[in-house]
Amino acid sequence: MRFLLLFLLTFSYLYSAPAFSILRDFKQADGTAFKAQAQGNQHLNWIETQDGEILKYNNKSKNFEYANIKNSTLRASGVRFEKNNSKRLRSINRINKIDKKELYQLWAKKRKENRLRKGF
Repeated sequence: MRFLLLFLLTFSYLYSAPAFSILRDFKQADGTAFKAQAQGNQHLNWIETQDGEILKYNNKSKNFEYANIKNSTLRASGVRFEKNNSKRLRSINRINKIDKKELYQLWAKKRKENRLRKGF
């Protein structure tokens, strides 16, 4: 019984690891690639490009899209990220670039909510 409890506690901590944040290639649905790094952890995660663009993966479109913060969640905006046209796409679709301070505040809030839920 003690072994099982120890195993479960250890497994839960292994599951809650930070993102593997090295620069690597990501592919869009059409096969185009771009370099970015994963950020965050199990509470909140995103992809950050070399230019500082914050992206989320959209399961429906199978593309990485510009992220926005809505109702205290980080969501894909519906506008596909294009490596060479990010400024033009932002102006056409009126997508605001996410303020890193606001993003980190949301991340801290998510971590705190999870600690309270677990009773820590």
